Amino acid sequence: MMNITQKIAAKSKLSASQIHLRTLSSKINLKKTLSSDAPPNPQSFVKKRLKPGESDPLNKISGSKPNPLYRPGWKNKAQIISAEDFAARPKVSFEEQFDSMHDGMVVLSWLDENQRQDVYQMYLALMVEQEKEFKTTSHEYVMRVIGEKFNLTPIRVAAIVQNCHDEEQIAKEGGYVNEKMAKYVDAKVKEHINNAYMAYGEVNPNEYVETPVGAADISGVESGDFVRVEDLYNVDELTKQAVLREQGEAQLLIDEKVYLEDVDDGKVVSKANAECMKLVEKANEEFKEIKDTLSRSQTGNPSEDIEFALPDNGAIEDEDGNTTETTRRQRWKYVSQMINVRQQKKIGKKSRRGAKLKYRQQKDNTLVEEDGELKIATVEEVAQTSWKPVRNEDEFTYKGVKAAWLDRQLKGEKMGWGRVPDSLKAKPEEEVVADEGADEANEEAVEGDEDVVSQETSEGEGDDEKK
Repeated sequence: MMNITQKIAAKSKLSASQIHLRTLSSKINLKKTLSSDAPPNPQSFVKKRLKPGESDPLNKISGSKPNPLYRPGWKNKAQIISAEDFAARPKVSFEEQFDSMHDGMVVLSWLDENQRQDVYQMYLALMVEQEKEFKTTSHEYVMRVIGEKFNLTPIRVAAIVQNCHDEEQIAKEGGYVNEKMAKYVDAKVKEHINNAYMAYGEVNPNEYVETPVGAADISGVESGDFVRVEDLYNVDELTKQAVLREQGEAQLLIDEKVYLEDVDDGKVVSKANAECMKLVEKANEEFKEIKDTLSRSQTGNPSEDIEFALPDNGAIEDEDGNTTETTRRQRWKYVSQMINVRQQKKIGKKSRRGAKLKYRQQKDNTLVEEDGELKIATVEEVAQTSWKPVRNEDEFTYKGVKAAWLDRQLKGEKMGWGRVPDSLKAKPEEEVVADEGADEANEEAVEGDEDVVSQETSEGEGDDEKK
């Protein structure tokens, strides 16, 4: 068995925001078998060992590495034809359509509001539990755990969580989410799906399911591959061994994966070599000397002084000695990328070392200059440049809710993440009108009681006068 601990750093492809904060506090116990439920991942918050699902069938075309957690394994009540039989079906037929949804590998399903809220509630519970127990959270890991629980892809879980988060924030800002309309749509769509299954006499799964591999141009079978096997071999046994081997390799890929932890990219410095560090130090020293020279050049004679737009303290003193408080105008922020052209020419762009050097320099050595101070760019600033790294699809999907979570943890912001109390949510117009009507009725009732009391009082006073 391969040594997983040695391959983690090489295969994880962590960004600079995760490398400096991550320490592998423990090592993977290689004595544990693949059938163990205990995760060998060295990260403390990984408590559930994820199982291999289905890899992206188009990864060979895109050139990406296989991802066993791309799609969950097929676990559904729907009775459809297998992907292998669907791929091996006759290409010529007398009919223009399939006889049933079973033959067409079609599954009708709908993600209703109840399941959507269950996904969001589980997300909130897992995030709070991770923070409370481990002081470290990972949206990437939580999305995959929820996806395996509800048999959903991580990207769909991310979209659900982000959508629910947006709805909560809309309700907090005074907007209104029409829940009655959502219930009506859910009921009508479920009714349509139920009628379709009844028409074909098939079983309605009554749950949401991802599109199975093999349908909708999602092919996991390469029809062009041909392998010749002698009669001396047991094909069934060889197939079984190949399946077990692929499952073992997929499980190892999952076990050695290092998940991205939630950190503030604005406080994480990107990578830079020693030459950039020396350049930053030298430039800041020269800028400091220029400022000192300007401050010492004030002789009292305006014609001889070097004009300095605004001191650091934000105050300007005129000839009469009057001080005016003002603010410094915000300067432009400049960003640049340092490339060692001499080293590139010396190595050569066409050589392997030259290609690696060019690729590395495209990602690193980004400098930012603002208000005369030169510094190494942060990961957040690099992400705004044209040479930014390849965007992570999952991270981009739940970007908003992740930023709200970091604001809650690092800045102490309240009501920006999670559920918003019902007292702060906007109410529909009919409920507002009903509440106003009830308040008016209560006021009229109170006024009526006051009139009765005053009338009784006046009658009592009249009786006293008669007596």
